[in-house]
Amino acid sequence: MERREFCELIAAIGGASVFSSIARATGSLAGFPVADDASWPQNANYQNNRAPLQQSRFVKLPLGAGRASGWLLDQLTVQKNGLTSHLDEVWNIVEESAWKGDASKNVLPECCTARFVPRWLEGLTALAGVLHDDRLAALGKPYLEYALSVKELASVTPSVTAWCHFGRFMPEYYERTGDPRAIHVIRAILDYANSVLDSPDLAVFDPKRVGMLLSFGIWYYNKTGEKDVLGLLDRSTKACIEDWTHYFTTFPEDPKYFKHFPDVTAEKSPKEPLSEYTRQGIDVTQSIQYPLLHSLISGDASERTSVLQGIENLDKAYGQVGGRWAADEWLASTDPTAGTELCGVEELLFCLESGFAIMGDVRFADRIEQLIFNSFPGTTTADMWAHQYDQQANQVLVSTARRHWHWNGDTSNLYGFTPNFPCCLANMHSPWPRYVESMWMATADRGLVAMGYGPSRFSAKVSEGKQVEIVEETEYPFSDRVRVTVRCGEPVRFPLHFRIPSWSNQAEVFVAGNATPSHPESGTLFKVEREWKDGEMVTLNFNYKVRTETRKNNAVAVAWGPLYFVLRIGEAFEKIPEVALFPETGGATLVAPAGCVYWHIAPSTDWNYALLIDRNNPQCEMTRNKISSMPFAQKGEPVRVAGSTEYLPWHEDVPMILKVKAKLVPDWGMNGANAGPVPASPVSTDQPETMVELIPYGCTRLRIAEFPTV
Repeated sequence: MERREFCELIAAIGGASVFSSIARATGSLAGFPVADDASWPQNANYQNNRAPLQQSRFVKLPLGAGRASGWLLDQLTVQKNGLTSHLDEVWNIVEESAWKGDASKNVLPECCTARFVPRWLEGLTALAGVLHDDRLAALGKPYLEYALSVKELASVTPSVTAWCHFGRFMPEYYERTGDPRAIHVIRAILDYANSVLDSPDLAVFDPKRVGMLLSFGIWYYNKTGEKDVLGLLDRSTKACIEDWTHYFTTFPEDPKYFKHFPDVTAEKSPKEPLSEYTRQGIDVTQSIQYPLLHSLISGDASERTSVLQGIENLDKAYGQVGGRWAADEWLASTDPTAGTELCGVEELLFCLESGFAIMGDVRFADRIEQLIFNSFPGTTTADMWAHQYDQQANQVLVSTARRHWHWNGDTSNLYGFTPNFPCCLANMHSPWPRYVESMWMATADRGLVAMGYGPSRFSAKVSEGKQVEIVEETEYPFSDRVRVTVRCGEPVRFPLHFRIPSWSNQAEVFVAGNATPSHPESGTLFKVEREWKDGEMVTLNFNYKVRTETRKNNAVAVAWGPLYFVLRIGEAFEKIPEVALFPETGGATLVAPAGCVYWHIAPSTDWNYALLIDRNNPQCEMTRNKISSMPFAQKGEPVRVAGSTEYLPWHEDVPMILKVKAKLVPDWGMNGANAGPVPASPVSTDQPETMVELIPYGCTRLRIAEFPTV
């Protein structure tokens, strides 16, 4: 069954990159700093991989070690009060599910009902863990109790991919509960995948995605030491790893990998076999982790370098503002009106967090911040009651008007309940909590490393098993200042490693009241080792400056730290009572459940501006506002707050505003339902000079992220 046909069935039943910017700044990607290659002691506080596996650079702390505070806690609370804690009430695919024993429901293997419940449970488990919220955890209990006790996995679904989505959050579930059934079910999944290895049915065994087995199979081996597991994993994933490493290193030269779809309208789809075209975006973003994980088994360094080369190649061909790749189903282009699926953002985040632990490469962490602070909040509503299937960098109209997507339907860029296809509704729940749990990791020298920044508290073992708390006070990324306080019962000596983001400018690190700062290099890890006394602090000043990036047609994008700043466009929201899904094929009608909405959003102000800006020394006026309890909401945006089913205008404004000189470009108009191609810069216009406001990408539902210049 094709995905489009399955969309109709679901409806009927209810339902640029950081690598590229670093390359421009440094001139090369070769030799970019990574962590020291230190060996882990046998009595480490957090165990690394068992022999004969290669060691990871860092080890993720157990779920629950970190707690968010400040604006980050507010954002998690927004998510909790949104669809995450209500999905079983409003979505019958979750409410009536084979995953909790209703064998007559939702057992179709692919694509993709079988995956929806595990994807939701993955985010639910992580959110419950970082919030220490037993009520959230209880929502998943009926599904987990059944799935962990089932005797035959295929009785729930024969899809290995679906079971992989279940298996990959079992380590976190085990860390939270200690339930030994999590270990047993992973073994059952590994054995089942091995038993259907030769199945020709992609709905049972999809060789492009079976690399997901590694994400929890390696954890299982580290827990049990069962000698046959590594061979089983290698055998099951061998073809997958070979395929993706070949793809990453050859697709720019191999026409069958780099052939783009023609610009097709929605009434005409390509007739050639899909395998002859560029790959599906979600497959590519999921695959970034596969060679990295497999290198722990094989010891083959070329698998890791293939990923680095692949990311650089993908950036050149498909890179978008916010660290994502354009893939409106299939990998598209660098055009700022090409779409990117929400699932692709989520899966890339998952892979990069794993990649940072394995390699210690700071570029992974830089990109994580770009994705989580821009692309992810930008493709959901601020209240997290709606999401898009496809987001655009230059997005000036949200509607059901026909667009030149490379396969998706006309509902794809609506904010709503299940625009285009339901997978993103199930997959939108893990990015925020996963970011929080990955912010600090354990190091080989019995210390800790800061992967990402944000207001938080982490409890961890350091030195010879001493328990300490790391308290991070900051408004990052809406500030470039971070204060880290060590809380300990007695003095203890251990190292703290701080990531210095690549976009820092003469970063300053003040340690324990020392008036003379250190000046670590941007894009590195900076080590502070000392005997810490309770209450001693490290203050990080990254000294961010507004910078520009050159995009397609010599357009310019504006950034500060990890945040991209985009044109504030007046947004006129209109509720759509029902949406026709694939109307050109007579598709079913989508109706949002009670309390949920599909939004049509039209511009109420001009959007076709060119900036008067010096690319090398951009001059902007910056205004900071108090971060509201809904951090990515604009003033006036309709939102649903906790305990209400009404959508009311939000009363507070965005955290940061840049004011920039600009001029209207009357000749830059619409191309159908999209903004037209960005005019090649520099442009000429006789319009008067004015000041426009640029606000964080994640705070917008309409935006211009790539501008011409005057």
